[in-house]
Amino acid sequence: MMSATSTNVALYRTLLSATTSRARVYGFVGVAVVQLIVSWMVRGSGDRVQGALTMIDAFGLTLTIPLAALVFGTASLGDPIEDGTYVYLWLRPLRRAAISAAAFASTLTLVVPLAVLPTVLSALVIAEGPRLVLAAAVASMAAAVAYSAVFVLIGQLTRRSLVWGIAYLLIFEQFIARGGRGVGFLSLHSYAVALVQSISHQEMRLAYFGGVTAAVVLATVTVAMLAISMRRQRSMTVA
Repeated sequence: MMSATSTNVALYRTLLSATTSRARVYGFVGVAVVQLIVSWMVRGSGDRVQGALTMIDAFGLTLTIPLAALVFGTASLGDPIEDGTYVYLWLRPLRRAAISAAAFASTLTLVVPLAVLPTVLSALVIAEGPRLVLAAAVASMAAAVAYSAVFVLIGQLTRRSLVWGIAYLLIFEQFIARGGRGVGFLSLHSYAVALVQSISHQEMRLAYFGGVTAAVVLATVTVAMLAISMRRQRSMTVA
């Protein structure tokens, strides 16, 4: 009989394998290559500090990281629910909450190398000192963790979760984030940018909050989304 750890690892591998399609991976590899090429071009022009900040924010925190979390996060639970194979996950001898944890872990396994790492390498290519690279690493990882938790839950709760996820990014992360501090607190992007500003000591647009506040909020959102997902697992029934 398999131990609980072995069962959880097997579940993680199952979800990771189901989520990792060639089209998805190759698509983000292509984006990462473009990101690094643009970084080399930016390196040789003008203000390298501002160039690094632009690449971290506009390319990493605004584009690749949330999109990677969206694509892989919603697919981790959304695909099995929509194709009817979700019930087979329940047949495994494990706590249902472990399904949410495995989905979150499998999402991060893909988002980190395909979106976080290219963003950090982009900063490394352009920046002249370690502070901006550290800012890119911390902010990118924090954003990836929070976005992954959000999109795993969206994939679990909604049909056509990719569409709902895109709507979330456009409304909350783009439109609302630019509405000032009064509504900017609803945007995860604002907190990620605040981390960049706090660590790099460089002024960032849309950074409405301090570094400590940003870190606490991103951590709280992550825990809350995972808790809701795990609770939902226990109340779901086979349709």
